[in-house]
Amino acid sequence: MATAAAAMVARAHREVEKLFFDNNAFSPERAVGFDPRVPIQQRYLERLIGEGVVHEVEPGRYWLDVPAYREMRRQRLARGLRILAVAAAVVVVILAARSLTHFG
Repeated sequence: MATAAAAMVARAHREVEKLFFDNNAFSPERAVGFDPRVPIQQRYLERLIGEGVVHEVEPGRYWLDVPAYREMRRQRLARGLRILAVAAAVVVVILAARSLTHFG
């Protein structure tokens, strides 16, 4: 169930991003209209606006700031790698502790 929900969220995010990239909506002059088809898209759009990645030039018309988008993606990747590193460290500690108690 959680996997299906994650897939739905990822798809909604891709669809929102695709709208901007397909229309080269990277400046106020190239802003596009957007009417979210599902609530997940609306929440993601609001998050992008809140992070300064998407800007609204008039009600319902938006454009994507590419440098801000790249920075957002870079930060997400860095956060994911940090989480992965912590998880790997936990596994190493658990394995080391098990081997010490098993062979010690």
